[in-house]
Amino acid sequence: MKLKLSFIFLFSLFIFSSLGLSAQGSNVIIVEVTDTIDQYTVEIFKESLEQAKSQNSEAIILLLDTPGGGLAQTFEIADIINESEIPFVGYVYPQGSAAWSAGTFILLSCHVAAMADYTIIGSAQPVEITIEGSKLVTDSKRINALVSWIETRAEMRNRNITIAAKFITENLNVNETSALGYQVIEHTSPSINQLLIDINGTSVVTARGEVIINTINAKQIGYSPSIGIQFMKFFSNPILTSLLLMLGIFAIIFGISSPGFGAEVFGVIAILLSLIGSGFAISILSIIFIIIGCLLLIIEVFATPGFGIIGIGGIICLLFGGIFLIPNYSTDWAISMDWINQAITIIIVVAVIIVIFFAFLLYKIIQIRRKKAVVGTFIGETAKTVDRITPYRPGYVRFKGELWNATADITIEPNTKVIIVEKDESTLRIKPK
Repeated sequence: MKLKLSFIFLFSLFIFSSLGLSAQGSNVIIVEVTDTIDQYTVEIFKESLEQAKSQNSEAIILLLDTPGGGLAQTFEIADIINESEIPFVGYVYPQGSAAWSAGTFILLSCHVAAMADYTIIGSAQPVEITIEGSKLVTDSKRINALVSWIETRAEMRNRNITIAAKFITENLNVNETSALGYQVIEHTSPSINQLLIDINGTSVVTARGEVIINTINAKQIGYSPSIGIQFMKFFSNPILTSLLLMLGIFAIIFGISSPGFGAEVFGVIAILLSLIGSGFAISILSIIFIIIGCLLLIIEVFATPGFGIIGIGGIICLLFGGIFLIPNYSTDWAISMDWINQAITIIIVVAVIIVIFFAFLLYKIIQIRRKKAVVGTFIGETAKTVDRITPYRPGYVRFKGELWNATADITIEPNTKVIIVEKDESTLRIKPK
């Protein structure tokens, strides 16, 4: 009898210890979702989900603070959430944050939705940019499609489909108190710690069926994007990609007109980074204006005297090309109108500054190229190499502020002082000083 009682005691102790270890060993992954929603946000969701699987996490907590973003990417994120076996908890956080437009779509797609104090969701009606500025999309076909989508997601999570629809049809905004009262979220929690207490024991349906969330004493593991995703995320900002493309194009034009400074190399790198960041989603009209502008400026630099209507026309075309680089949010994006207006203002102002700066540089280069050749004795004068010059490959040297083609009998490295030993029309023969 004593042996049986000892066995029962030990077995009970083992069970309780196991339960205690299990409770202590639970964890949640904390993922910050900020800035615009784009393709690299999708990659963040994929990577954090893989981390949660490897950590056997109870849930993934999304800290939402976003003006919105791409609808295509938002739908992909919603599919990731819907197909996940691990619950996603959308949490508009910290205080004063907002999950507008695409952020609201993501919040309502989560298995559990919560908001911190003094936060806002809504403004999910898409906007478009026209020649008159940004305006709300009212096309019934697109609006009805989005309404059906968000109503379906709300119904899946037992939330108020009427209010969910009004986020789009009326551009409705609600704070955390109203959202809870309207039953579009489940919790209002002032902190992450309180959120974990509030959602503990919640039963949700994931891809593997009904799951009960256990977050009491759960360890909070912060998700950190890989270096590759951080790099791509930085360059995916629509404002940055637009400005990089314009800056790269002007740098190439400057490099062609005045070789030896490496501007063309910088230009190519800037354009490649812009294309990577934008996912090659660049307006055809913008490309046309930019190509015409480049051709006109090249003609102005190399073919026509002075700086006249051709050069001015090239600058105007490049300016229009830069403006048309502003993303079009009419069909593919749901984002805060304030964010778009700020983006337009920033891009236009910086584009004008870039145009003025490079126009001034090009004007000065043209002046130097068109002025009379330096008068005086060349033989015996000192110059400095710009390129690497070999017996088989000529290069440029800088002589009295001008670039001259030069040859040498031996290899001479860049930035080397040389002596001019002979002049043959527009080519100089040099030797080291």
